[in-house]
Amino acid sequence: MPLIKENPKTKVVIDPEILEEVSEEAQVVVHCSFYNDPTFYEGDIGLRVWKETFIIDEQTGVINQMVKAFSIVYQPEWEWIKPGQTKRFSMVFDALPKACVSFTLAEIINQPGPFVVKGIARNNSDIYHVKLD
Repeated sequence: MPLIKENPKTKVVIDPEILEEVSEEAQVVVHCSFYNDPTFYEGDIGLRVWKETFIIDEQTGVINQMVKAFSIVYQPEWEWIKPGQTKRFSMVFDALPKACVSFTLAEIINQPGPFVVKGIARNNSDIYHVKLD
């Protein structure tokens, strides 16, 4: 039994100007993993995320800011990963343009060793899993 009864005679009219101002809020979640492969790296590896981490629409070049990172330290701190260990963390970004088909995850920093993952195919959930190793 419904709590609210609809009246078919009631019509709601919304000003078109207001409709143009309304934007759908959405976010992109990128789950990352980094494996410290002892056959490739020697000893502990320092890992951190910079606030200058973005997702970039590969078709238009639109750059989206990272909103928040979880389970990882921000630069200038370091988190040390022992050989054979995997570090998992997540980042949340502003929404991609609706027409975006693929994007790049990138730290845009002026130091060696930024992580860059190109060609991430867009999906309907806007939740992604990438390996950084």
